[in-house]
Amino acid sequence: MTLDNHQEWTQDDCVNLESAREILSGLIGFRVRWIRAEKEKTQPNQTNIDKWAQEKATFIGKRRRVNVLDQDNISKIQRVHGVELKRLMEYGD
Repeated sequence: MTLDNHQEWTQDDCVNLESAREILSGLIGFRVRWIRAEKEKTQPNQTNIDKWAQEKATFIGKRRRVNVLDQDNISKIQRVHGVELKRLMEYGD
């Protein structure tokens, strides 16, 4: 398949892209959950809220910018962030 700039990509490239986007979405979801839980506390820790909000914004930006033709970046997302998401899902935090 081709994009407007006539660069080719494969079905595997597309699958890898979707995998990377799902990993980033999962990490965003954890940050949303943590922020909500912290805000519900009697004395929320604003430092944690701000930190998680920034991390969430970073992941949203990465998800927005990830490109099917940038397989090096996609591999990095899968490798680095995939490990974090797996750990969070295993331990539920």
